[in-house]
Amino acid sequence: MTQLRILISEGNEQADRAIFTAHNGCAPSGMFEKLLRRLRPDIECEVLLTTDAGHEPQRPLSDYDGILFTGSNSNIHKMTEGTRRQIDFARAAFDSGTPMFGICWGLQLATVAAGGEVGPSQADDCKCEAPFSFGVGLSEEGRGHPMHLGRPEVFDTFGFHSDQVTRLAPGSRVTARNRNFIQGVEITGTKSVFWGVQYHPELDGPDTAGFMRGSIQELVDGEVYSSLDAIEAVAEALDRFAPNSPPTDSDLALFGPLNVASFDFRPIELMNWLEHMVVPAQQKRISTGKPAGDHTAQRETERFRS
Repeated sequence: MTQLRILISEGNEQADRAIFTAHNGCAPSGMFEKLLRRLRPDIECEVLLTTDAGHEPQRPLSDYDGILFTGSNSNIHKMTEGTRRQIDFARAAFDSGTPMFGICWGLQLATVAAGGEVGPSQADDCKCEAPFSFGVGLSEEGRGHPMHLGRPEVFDTFGFHSDQVTRLAPGSRVTARNRNFIQGVEITGTKSVFWGVQYHPELDGPDTAGFMRGSIQELVDGEVYSSLDAIEAVAEALDRFAPNSPPTDSDLALFGPLNVASFDFRPIELMNWLEHMVVPAQQKRISTGKPAGDHTAQRETERFRS
């Protein structure tokens, strides 16, 4: 069996990787590696600690079938050396011809690498969107986009961020947004196409609970919760939130205006990226011995519109 080659770019620096490991058992790259292998047995994952000096991929970027950018506790506007290394790597990824996908920080990182801007939340009443993104609506572009196949036009999902895209990069198309934030974007570069979402379709309830326990200060500073006890109460409710285990009325009261009917625990956008971007890239690599080439996502989108 020929493996799908996925390079996972870990977005967190060493101290934050330790926080995620303490509360979630591993850093986000490890969480994605486990998820991808559950989704498909033919996936070969490689984790790149992109923030760390001297850590390089094992292959040329054009030899991978997909490059995935994880979430992160980092902020673009704080601009550490590790963040600069990630931006440089994302620029190289755009030049590789390999399909790209990013979640939360991954969307922000790709936006900046492609020439856009990211900054702290500009929403007056939402400095930190957590633990859910409410009322995410597909745009006209998004309703015909293969990234969102299987989503209703409006849905709630897990979300966790305090920064936002403030200026789109050239070549961007917004596929989803809610009241406060751009939530889904496609960026067409010179060679590679990037799909990304601001929300977290890869998470489950316990994963999100771990995010909350590891981000206590951010949640208080962002005025999402007023006390540590309030954060822990929501985290405990999230530990119980799972498929085929509907939240109790008391848990729902902690979750806010969550539309359970629109909620889907499947990592839909990631699944669609694998099917419509990564598999075709692998097929081209096998048949021609060359990378998938330019603008596969644009052709996929146009096919679904026709």
